Amino acid sequence: MINKILCIGDSLTYGYGLAKDKTWANLLGNCLDIKIINKGINGDTTPSMLNRLYENLIKHKPDITFIMGGTNDLLCGRKLFNIVDNIEEMILETLSNNSNVVIGIPPIIIKEMAEELFMPSQLYDYCFSSLPNLRTSLIKVCKKHNIEYVDFYNLSLKNIDKNIFIDGIHLNSLGNELMKDEALRIINNNNF
Repeated sequence: MINKILCIGDSLTYGYGLAKDKTWANLLGNCLDIKIINKGINGDTTPSMLNRLYENLIKHKPDITFIMGGTNDLLCGRKLFNIVDNIEEMILETLSNNSNVVIGIPPIIIKEMAEELFMPSQLYDYCFSSLPNLRTSLIKVCKKHNIEYVDFYNLSLKNIDKNIFIDGIHLNSLGNELMKDEALRIINNNNF
């Protein structure tokens, strides 16, 4: 039985730009009637997530730990293998602390929209072109460790015409509702 989910991530986990009750993590907790500990931090990268993971695992003792990161790493120019290594290290750390793991695969970005509505960046092209490879690599890691993943990349790609973004990077309330539905589907289809 699931009583508690710990979410480690960046602004996509935190719910940037939305009221707390509109974020996918909070909506998921309401649907499952469980406690969600949202440790998403705006602007966070996978090295920082890795550094703070152990403390949160010990403090909260979650039944499931949801980990999603990589977009900010790519926006900083970090190499794909470093991101995947950090996430795999988080998977191993979580499993060794007797928590189930679910990996979130970050959504797409819309570079033109981000350039206009979020902030200018020379690295949107790099991020945009690297996200499909991050998705592929994370799926391989999840299969290697026999853990579940929530594919927010494909979800956002399929729904791109539904105006689900605030600024080309962060999802709006409709986007967060879709994220909650996808996470709920994965959790309900598995025996945690």
